[in-house]
Amino acid sequence: MTEVLLGSLVIVALIVGMAMGVLILQRRLIPDTGLDIAVNETLHVSARRGDRLLSALHGAGIMIPAACAGSGTCGLCRVTVTGDGAGEPQATERGVLSPRERRAHMRLACQTSLRGDCAVKVPDDVLTSGARFVSKIASTRMLAPLIREIVVDLPKEQSSEFRAGDFMQITAPPYRLDFGTLELPPEYRDAWDIAGWSAMSVTSDAEVTRAYSLATRPEDQGQAVFNIRLAVPPAGREDEVPPGLVSSWLFSVKSGDDITLSGPFGSFHIQPTEREMVYVGGGVGMAPLRAMIHQALSQGTTRRIRYFYGARSAADLFYADEFTQLADRHANFSFSPALSDPAPGDRWTGATGFIHETLRAEMSRHPAPEDCEYYLCGPPVMVSAVLATLGRLGVDRSAIFYDDFGA
Repeated sequence: MTEVLLGSLVIVALIVGMAMGVLILQRRLIPDTGLDIAVNETLHVSARRGDRLLSALHGAGIMIPAACAGSGTCGLCRVTVTGDGAGEPQATERGVLSPRERRAHMRLACQTSLRGDCAVKVPDDVLTSGARFVSKIASTRMLAPLIREIVVDLPKEQSSEFRAGDFMQITAPPYRLDFGTLELPPEYRDAWDIAGWSAMSVTSDAEVTRAYSLATRPEDQGQAVFNIRLAVPPAGREDEVPPGLVSSWLFSVKSGDDITLSGPFGSFHIQPTEREMVYVGGGVGMAPLRAMIHQALSQGTTRRIRYFYGARSAADLFYADEFTQLADRHANFSFSPALSDPAPGDRWTGATGFIHETLRAEMSRHPAPEDCEYYLCGPPVMVSAVLATLGRLGVDRSAIFYDDFGA
């Protein structure tokens, strides 16, 4: 018994000694010295070896957009990085960045692990619009079982001039939320109970920032309007995948609460041409398309505008009355919603099936679909299906502009 005990102690001592030796060697070979990040040749940010570039920039108040929790899938945190301190691009970056972008030293800030000093070039609007500011929530309302509209009153000193298609970043504070305490409209309570969402809970121990598109119309002067989809885990994986950290918090906020924003940012905008515009959306892809359509019509455009929007059932179809009224008032605008799985009680008489099928059916009758301009926003699977449909219709990719919200 004594020999077994002594042997165990010797093994433990060897393991501890080896671990300490590795730590000492690591400190000697890789000194924990401060690093310098030169931003746009005017600012200098301090960082530590091993820090992610995105975290270092955010920590310095340079709010590079990001929407995928650091997984490298949304592609929003593109920056130009020069110097050996950024290392080589990761496999994730090679899957998102084109060869031309990589040759131009483009990197994903969330995937760049710092090894030494480097220089970073960020978009100018990040420096001019990237400062965080606190606003007040004016109102909230449920639009669909998992979609909530949040209207924010912007501070008077904060510009409310947005370009339709822009997005802002929202920062959620640390919090804990039991979903059973959320106030839900009666018409959505059954859906929540059946799906088990009411039994979920989430805890966030630190601030978390995500990007959300603006659904703001010209008449929403002085306000920012967001369509927030609650990111729930896939069915059967509730114990493995947590709900979205920022979207969950946004489902709990009320009128009068503070909210921290930065922006606006964005490059998904209406092109200055005279071509017919075709919009295709799904889910909260509604937000930027709503802003674009309202902006174009309010400016008196004579361009033909078609809007195709896909939802699962009537409960998931929101702003429908608004767009029907727009179509009644504007002869150059039409709204074509489609439901992929209408419920028996929906009494739906419109198009059924996936939205790319409705798009194909209508645009196949168009005399020149290749001469139109296409704006897509929604889930990646929807965007992929629409891109394939447009390819079969002979539409060149240069006429297609889209945002698929990452992965």
